Amino acid sequence: MRRTDILIVGQGPYGLALANYLADQGQEFTIVGQPMDLWRNHTFSEAALRSDRATSEIAHPRQLYSIGSYRKAQGRPVDNQTERVTVKEYRSYIDWVYTQLPYTPLDDYVEKIFYHQDHYVAILEHGGVLEARQVVIATGVAQHLNVPAELKVAGDVIHAYHTRQIESLAHKKVLVVGAGQSAAEAMEICLKHNNQVDWYAREAPRYYAEPLDLPKWIFNLVVKSAGLFRRLPPALIKRVFSIFSATTITPEYESKLARITRYDTLPNLKPYDHVIAATGYRYSLNHMQFLGDQIRKELKMRAAMPQIDKNFMSSKQNLYFIGPATEAFFGPPMKFMIGSQYVAPRLSRILAG
Repeated sequence: MRRTDILIVGQGPYGLALANYLADQGQEFTIVGQPMDLWRNHTFSEAALRSDRATSEIAHPRQLYSIGSYRKAQGRPVDNQTERVTVKEYRSYIDWVYTQLPYTPLDDYVEKIFYHQDHYVAILEHGGVLEARQVVIATGVAQHLNVPAELKVAGDVIHAYHTRQIESLAHKKVLVVGAGQSAAEAMEICLKHNNQVDWYAREAPRYYAEPLDLPKWIFNLVVKSAGLFRRLPPALIKRVFSIFSATTITPEYESKLARITRYDTLPNLKPYDHVIAATGYRYSLNHMQFLGDQIRKELKMRAAMPQIDKNFMSSKQNLYFIGPATEAFFGPPMKFMIGSQYVAPRLSRILAG
């Protein structure tokens, strides 16, 4: 059994950012998970990131892992700070970051975490066992795919998270469901591979350069004020969510998608070989089966997720949650990589005591 003071579960941008801040402080920790799995394996290869370059970088207190530094290391020009980065380049950037880390992540899955006496025990998929005093759950979106019940009657439903499966489709009749960027990218890929594509979106899509239909300065202000979000009255929180949930499609897709038939009511699904659900994610503790039953029973809940305080800690001592699943507590910026720049410096100081 390997002992560690801090266990970070998840090697996405939130887990890595926290690990980088802890490492910079000289703190002992272990991080386990699949390295940036969403961007490596569940993003369309021909696409570009929605966020600009400055908000797509893996956070570090001294900005050691900037995309500019990566390009300089490759002997390439740095270019514009606000440009969008292609997925292919971003994957190469991730590989470079991993060569620079001063610590060694464990590339494994956690099968089960349970509490024993005064510490947590994590059982790994490949047989390892970790014992930790503090645990941070930073597992991202993979367990929380949302497929509406009305689509489940279709013969074959593919969530947009499964990009490689979508990229393999050819000469099929496909219905894409959703009004955001992943729906647009899925339709573009399907058209390139000679599929017959229809589109279902209840409301007309919003074409806008930013991920949310808001001026960038407002979004940046909300990111910096994430700690204040949890203090807002419930009615105001609901209003904020209604504004920030209005996802968008980048403007270059408007002409590309103009020739696709869009339905505003769900068509008959029987004629379609495949239905692609670009319908986002719904976060629930019920999806996080790796947490032991006793831990789950003891957690205080809100909005289907463990309630967390201003320090990201749940009602279970020394068990923390960060990342997209904390949107209900720290606001919509937690859906994006930039939220890690708020979380990592604060939580690293708390964990270090």
